[in-house]
Amino acid sequence: MTIIGIDYDKCTNCKNCLYSCYYIRNDKEQDRVILNDPLNLCNRCGHCIAKCPENAFLHKDFGEVIEFIDDQDPYSMISYDKLHNFMSAKRSVRQYKSKKIPKEILKKVINSMSYAATGGNARRLKCLIISEEEKIKHLSDSIIERMLSDPTTTEGYKQGLKLMRERGRDPIFYKAPHVIILYSDNNFDAMNATIAFTTGMLSGQSLGLGSCWIGMAHMFLNIDKKYKKDNLGIEGTVWGAIIIGYPTVKFHRIPPRPIIPTKGLEELD
Repeated sequence: MTIIGIDYDKCTNCKNCLYSCYYIRNDKEQDRVILNDPLNLCNRCGHCIAKCPENAFLHKDFGEVIEFIDDQDPYSMISYDKLHNFMSAKRSVRQYKSKKIPKEILKKVINSMSYAATGGNARRLKCLIISEEEKIKHLSDSIIERMLSDPTTTEGYKQGLKLMRERGRDPIFYKAPHVIILYSDNNFDAMNATIAFTTGMLSGQSLGLGSCWIGMAHMFLNIDKKYKKDNLGIEGTVWGAIIIGYPTVKFHRIPPRPIIPTKGLEELD
């Protein structure tokens, strides 16, 4: 991802970009804005692209630029009530149809995750989608065996795992058709992965998909580094795992939640 220049046939010298980036300056001799990043410190945030009314910034390997329709901006795209209800309706789904998600639908989910906010615009996350039933079962069995042999796992929990497996149920991935794993070699990607997964799960909900975080898979894959590398080809730190698919369960309402205790709000007018 690189900003390579300014298309001066498009640029109107409006100077909007001057206030979005340290590495753009007004050149008085040329009487126009120029890129000024001799040390290559640009973090590829894309603010210059977003703020330019004429789309005059030249770039490569950035992916798709999404234009706002009819000059609509993010502050007027969707009402608070619609967005609040949509986000609040997100449930952890553990009941799925066996039907696989079409490739083009999964690509939309991953595309949304790719646009998620990151700290410092760090974009080093990598994604693995597991869709083979046997591969998912093998990972599930490996996690269960690890938990059964772990002395910190309570006896009650161990008995529950055994009972569910005896009944043909999957207590780890709930027989979901797909498992998605995010990983990277960046030690600061924990929050980035959390934001990406949250964005992806909400995007999936808009496509009729249910999803759920699987913390046990996350922990197992960072403990058993040999399994992670030999069976999944993952090198680096696993930052999270989710399941995703078409739900068989239907929800009729949003359950109540306690408001986060907040200081400083009552003092405001």
